[in-house]
Amino acid sequence: MAAPLGVLMALAGAPASAASPFEGRYQGRGEGQLALQVFALGDGSDTHFVLAETALMNQCTGDLRGLARPSGPMTLVLRKTEPGAEETCTLTLRFSADRARVRMEEKDCSSYHGAACAFDGSLKRR
Repeated sequence: MAAPLGVLMALAGAPASAASPFEGRYQGRGEGQLALQVFALGDGSDTHFVLAETALMNQCTGDLRGLARPSGPMTLVLRKTEPGAEETCTLTLRFSADRARVRMEEKDCSSYHGAACAFDGSLKRR
């Protein structure tokens, strides 16, 4: 379920927007290694493209990507429902005031990673 290569290349090559303090790359730990990339769309909507990854060596890996929207101060939320699924995966990103750290929390996202992994943990800006 990869994003179209052209979309990722356009986002990666886009200049950082002064209006997007959340944009960047983050790494950290939860039940395993966590990585997060946040790209501003640059269309004035405050919508961001998010790519979250989790991995626990020899046990599981997973990724979740999609559009996240603001949900209160210093918070972005990505909601995604797989075709035929009853539950909506919700990924909440809560940024620190200086935006150097982010707390990533998931709800009902197990279909995007193995049973031993999760998108929960603390990450630091790289």
